[in-house]
Amino acid sequence: MTRFGLKEITLSNWLDPDDVLKGFVRLSPNGQITLKGEDYLTYILRPNLHKSVPSDVQALFEVARGAMAYGYFFYPLYTLAMEQLFRVAEAAVKHKCSALRAPKSTKTLKKRIDWLVNESIIPQTESALWHTVRHLRNMASHPEKQSILTPVYTLGILERIASQINSLFNNKALKTETK
Repeated sequence: MTRFGLKEITLSNWLDPDDVLKGFVRLSPNGQITLKGEDYLTYILRPNLHKSVPSDVQALFEVARGAMAYGYFFYPLYTLAMEQLFRVAEAAVKHKCSALRAPKSTKTLKKRIDWLVNESIIPQTESALWHTVRHLRNMASHPEKQSILTPVYTLGILERIASQINSLFNNKALKTETK
């Protein structure tokens, strides 16, 4: 560990699981078992984007998910990957607005989200979720200090962002684009 409380990466330990993860366990019939890298990876690989999502957004998503997978070796990557997921969501919104020929005045993420809500692409009931992503994206992009979040929290964000992006590009939204 360094003075920052993080794993100090060396030639001899870079492929070793981060010691922080030893504190995360799952309950089994035989008692507590430390989670293995494969356990984390199974959860990370579960959320997927639909084929209807633009390939540029899918590539950004895969990079974020890949960084999260390597959080097993360097714990702060879970948080970094989650922060990237907020930018992936922003890219998805931008792609959707472009595909629907949104007015040029929708230059900010807030205005794009609001426009998609007004066009009924994003349901009013999900508006707050999208604005929360926007707020978290802003916090992540302009940090005052390093945040370190748990894998469980970041995996929840991974699932939620994948679901939100998929909903942007579902069949109903695609039909709207062809009008």
